[in-house]
Amino acid sequence: MDVRKIGIWMVVVGGAAMSTGLIADAVRHADDPTLAAREGVFDFSNFSHALFFGGICVALLGVLAILFGEPLYRPSARVTVGRRLLQVAAPLAAVLLIAGCAASFSDSTLGDPTATEVVVAAGTEAAATEGHAHGEEEATTEGAADGEEGHGHAEGEGEETPAAGETKQTSHGEILAGTATGDSPCEIASPTPASPGQIGTGEAGSEAEIGEHGARGMVKQEPITKEQREALEAEMAQARTVIDAYPTVAAAEAAGYRRSTPYVPCIGAHYTNIALVSRFDTTKPSELLFDGTNPDSQIVGLSYLVYNRGGAPEGFTGPNDHWHQHNANGGLCFSNGGGATVIGGEELTEAECEDRGGTKRELTDIWMAHAWVAPGFECSWGVFAGECPELGGRAGGTAWDEPAPAN
Repeated sequence: MDVRKIGIWMVVVGGAAMSTGLIADAVRHADDPTLAAREGVFDFSNFSHALFFGGICVALLGVLAILFGEPLYRPSARVTVGRRLLQVAAPLAAVLLIAGCAASFSDSTLGDPTATEVVVAAGTEAAATEGHAHGEEEATTEGAADGEEGHGHAEGEGEETPAAGETKQTSHGEILAGTATGDSPCEIASPTPASPGQIGTGEAGSEAEIGEHGARGMVKQEPITKEQREALEAEMAQARTVIDAYPTVAAAEAAGYRRSTPYVPCIGAHYTNIALVSRFDTTKPSELLFDGTNPDSQIVGLSYLVYNRGGAPEGFTGPNDHWHQHNANGGLCFSNGGGATVIGGEELTEAECEDRGGTKRELTDIWMAHAWVAPGFECSWGVFAGECPELGGRAGGTAWDEPAPAN
């Protein structure tokens, strides 16, 4: 048996498998640019990934056969029990090592396709809702807008505070009557909120929650302890460093943020970095909010879009950072044409969504919260309010345009 020749053929076959897998995956990504954010590197349910990794394994075994096969399997060598055992154990050990590595990687976050898959889907929400609320642009704009106050933390006496990264029970806040007067720039520019999750403190998970909590205005602030206040002050200082780091759209794009919605009155234009959605970090928000989409448009706030299973993330210290979702009425309407394009908001029925060539989808583990910490745009409805009444202007334009004429 010429082990060296076998090794050479294994390298050739492995290289061919790697090339085929790489080309197949490149074609898939060309057809759907969102795949890079929706699948793990070691997600072997993807055939092209499995073929590429399999090719690496075969080629590696071939290299080992070329390097060590001849002395180990030389026919003229003296036959001993130990030699026979080594001849059997060597390839078996190599296969087990490769299988173990594959299993470990596929079970890690590198192999988990679910987290970012849902995030990318969530990422297009505001584009759809903005289009239906204002009628200024088509609702097929992709992106990751969140923008609205929704689901808040509950902290009561005797309640155990979870560790960082865990979740805790949530409760709704109270909207203060009369704080939405109808004459703020936001309300003039957008008399009807773009999405039920954008207003009040309901998580927009059901019609009942929308009806109970779906009102515009300031959310009543729950009292916090001295220790909580000190921690929150430190977190706010950290969040404001982001404002200094990315003062304009140009600065944000240079750092990897990409436009995910046009400018939307009350919530701004969203620029998203999907690489930051896996956890909550005060200094690394996954979204930045601007007063327009020009290179020199100014930052007006932050948006924390977080993938978190089992409930809202821990977030900022205290009970006042209300987190929301967009799951009312079956969720958003996503295009059936591939990717994660939203073509309709929560207000669409399943039939209306199907007529547009889409499918309704809930975003179960996606949570969102704003932080209005930019100087000059300290939202008068609250630092964590879903909408900022100071943000008027025109959809698809800037905060400084004249509002669109009333229909």
